Amino acid sequence: MSTKDERLVLLGQQIKKIRKSKKVSQLNLSIKLGITREHLSKLERGVTYPSVKILFAIVDLLNIKFKDLINF
Repeated sequence: MSTKDERLVLLGQQIKKIRKSKKVSQLNLSIKLGITREHLSKLERGVTYPSVKILFAIVDLLNIKFKDLINF
């Protein structure tokens, strides 16, 4: 796995970890993001790249700082 792929997986794991710590379901967050639960699942597994718009929305919805997403 390349470094780029590893970072994408780590980002997804961080999103999932923070989401769970906030006790937010995948379905609930995906609805608020305007994406499908399946799409959020792919983001959390590092299968697909999130847009900057989605990342900022995640930060806002989970009430965290952007640096918290990339602190892995």
